[in-house]
Amino acid sequence: MKNLIFVILIGISNHTFSQTIEDIDSVSIVMCDYLKELDIENDTLKISSLYEKQLFPYLEKVDQSKSKQIGEKVFYRLQRNCVEFRNLLDRLEPPKEAAVRITKNPTSTISKNQLKEFKNQKNFYYFEVDGDTTKVSMNEGIWKDKFSNETYSKLTYNWVTDTEFELTFIDSNNKTRSNFSVKGDKYIYKVLSKQDNYYLMSLNIPGQKTFEKFKLYYKKTMPNNG
Repeated sequence: MKNLIFVILIGISNHTFSQTIEDIDSVSIVMCDYLKELDIENDTLKISSLYEKQLFPYLEKVDQSKSKQIGEKVFYRLQRNCVEFRNLLDRLEPPKEAAVRITKNPTSTISKNQLKEFKNQKNFYYFEVDGDTTKVSMNEGIWKDKFSNETYSKLTYNWVTDTEFELTFIDSNNKTRSNFSVKGDKYIYKVLSKQDNYYLMSLNIPGQKTFEKFKLYYKKTMPNNG
């Protein structure tokens, strides 16, 4: 069925191609399925095959004045929708802090007092893949990322359990984030434990079976991005 969706999408002529997020997500799912079945060990050859056999034929069928924009959207939505693609990119370009991905929802061991401290904390930061520092403000139901280039992302947060809160994407003027997420996309964060200068967190995208552990720093000696 997914392959059929892909064939239908690329067969639509330029003047009728809607390029909705549903179309792009459908293509990303087909590309993910292709990647899962791709029997190539070399990661560089693997991503080249993915682009040549799936992405480029798709882009040939869209309005060429919009092909770059659509290609970027597919690239980032593929990261969001496909764990295998995220793993592939991490191997090709290892992040500053390696992602720890597991298939079982991790157990939180944080104490009640430590959790209370987290909920009273308003300012955090974390590291991007390339090592840049992103500042976070978390206050009155609004989560805001401030990136090193002075762009931002804005989301709402809502506690769903004692240790878990749901982030809902609103908007962003950051190129990566605005392509990765669309309004209404949700993410579940869990506070796992408190360490000397960070909280260990987990992230789950609803509908996916992977949980990603990451560090959310809270020390006041936060790097200055301006």
